Amino acid sequence: MLSRWLALNPLAHGALILLFGTALGYFLYLALVKIVRRSNPYSSLTSDHSALQRAWLPLILTAMAIFADDAIELAGVKEHFWWDELLAGLQSLPVIAWTWFLVAICRSYFVRLTNQHMEEVNVVHTLTLVSNLITVLFIIGGCFVMLRIWSLDLSPLLASAGLVTAIGALAARDALSDFFGGITIFLDRPYHIGDFVVLAAGERGEVVNIGIRSTRIRTRDDVLVSVPNSVMVGAKIINETSLVPQYRVRCRLGVAYNSDLDEVERVILDSLKENPNILRDPEPRVRFRAFGDWAVELELLAWIKDPRDRGLVRDQIIREIHQAFREGKIEIPYPQQEVVYRTDK
Repeated sequence: MLSRWLALNPLAHGALILLFGTALGYFLYLALVKIVRRSNPYSSLTSDHSALQRAWLPLILTAMAIFADDAIELAGVKEHFWWDELLAGLQSLPVIAWTWFLVAICRSYFVRLTNQHMEEVNVVHTLTLVSNLITVLFIIGGCFVMLRIWSLDLSPLLASAGLVTAIGALAARDALSDFFGGITIFLDRPYHIGDFVVLAAGERGEVVNIGIRSTRIRTRDDVLVSVPNSVMVGAKIINETSLVPQYRVRCRLGVAYNSDLDEVERVILDSLKENPNILRDPEPRVRFRAFGDWAVELELLAWIKDPRDRGLVRDQIIREIHQAFREGKIEIPYPQQEVVYRTDK
């Protein structure tokens, strides 16, 4: 009865074959999960087996693609001119899924390794470079398999590739420049992930990712700025945290000419002793810079550990010095002008 109904409905017969392949792939996934759980019953699939969680789609699509040829034949679709393209499309789905699966697993694995070695700058750079290169290789491999599935022969194009190569090079010039710029960054190491940098355009923030095409920087306004690697290589970059693990904060002010400068210095330094954000080594220092029009100009130099705290510490310094000057009766002058009226008799 069922065989007669299937013979009268070839499309349904083909659909059932594909459904069987899909169910087989899902059962394979469940069996794999059960094996992993039995081998390590105390592990959590959510935390320890993220790769296993992503495997269900490639397994299902692979099993479905295995039965795709039989399904198309039983459905009677081979009589149509487009059956070959349909088969190639069904067989391409697992290639895309496995490429995505391998890239995701690779990136997740290297991110975990990077987090374990955040204090080792050289290791972080090497891991990021290797991760990007492996990702590119997986994508190239997936594209190569796709070309084989679709029976696309590139040799005629390669034989007459003079014009095509020139056009392709022009079209991909920026992408290639960004890619090789990323390699230059990894080799030259002008900055690392976690460094605080200032770009030529004025953006200032933390480097959060160095990718194949671009470098991502999170500014102090929590805005993510993506800058092409080719621009980062050719631009002037100020790295505030790379070599020395501290940052100097400058604060300019002025005092009246009748002030005792030694007392002024003592009051300023004493006002900063209780500030936990200011480093004690090196110690803060006061430097008198110039005789201004209305005041003796000086500059306070203090060091902090994290450049992110620059604005906060400067605010604290101004408040503390202002309060200390009020208590010590030290005058902060402001611009004044004297107007003399003369009357000629």
